[in-house]
Amino acid sequence: MEFIKRNQWITPLLGVLFIFVMSMPFWMDNRTTQEETFTELPMWGTKPVVASASTLEARTNINFVTWNNTHTKKVVKQVKAETVAAQAKVTKAKKVAEQAKIKTAHAKIKAANARSAKAKASSGIVTASSSINHSTPTHLYFTRTELLNQKEKSEATWTYALSSKDRLLLERIVMAEAEGEPYEGKVAVANVVLNRLRSANFPKTIKDVIYQRYQFSPVNNGRFDRVQPNADSVKAVSEALSGHKQVPDDTYYFVSLSLATDDTIERTRTKVVQIGHHTFFK
Repeated sequence: MEFIKRNQWITPLLGVLFIFVMSMPFWMDNRTTQEETFTELPMWGTKPVVASASTLEARTNINFVTWNNTHTKKVVKQVKAETVAAQAKVTKAKKVAEQAKIKTAHAKIKAANARSAKAKASSGIVTASSSINHSTPTHLYFTRTELLNQKEKSEATWTYALSSKDRLLLERIVMAEAEGEPYEGKVAVANVVLNRLRSANFPKTIKDVIYQRYQFSPVNNGRFDRVQPNADSVKAVSEALSGHKQVPDDTYYFVSLSLATDDTIERTRTKVVQIGHHTFFK
């Protein structure tokens, strides 16, 4: 005790040592626990798995790049598809618009042609009416062998009263037979009909001459009933009725040799003249 009294600094030291000795077991237990915590192995491994911050960052970057590339490709693909679809719609719209313009243009052309044809037809009808009213005779004068003009009517052996229906029938047969032929050919066709009217070998009315069986092909095929005479046909008939002749009075036949399927007339009749596509025979 005397020693302690003399050396009082030893007392605190002993206290510290005592506390250190007493705390050693607790310190060892805590260290063991910490070591176990850091040395505990994962279920399927033999080493502790501790992911470093740099590894996690690298993985995160890789995942982001992969996602970004995939997403970018999808976006680009979608944009391309939308662009193609939009271009297709625009192209289709342009085609529809162009077709509509073409259709409208064709319709305008068709309408203009129809108006022009109607105007020409109206002009022809007016000309026809004027011709009939002012120059077409109302009676035809014949001898046994020829048609006389109006100045020679005193020499006639018989007379035919010409009706408006007779004139129209003549105009239609001329139109049906000689449309597109020279004007002289139209007059000649009317001459043939009137020559038959005069002859004892054919019917005695213009209607019966025209409708005689198998004599005029437009009557047989129906064209005669569909045509409307134009101004040239009306004028040609008017001249023929007034006595103007492109073929002689004994000319009773005509045929288009290039279209004929029967050569009987060509073989058995005498050729008079060819006008346009028609050849006329006695």
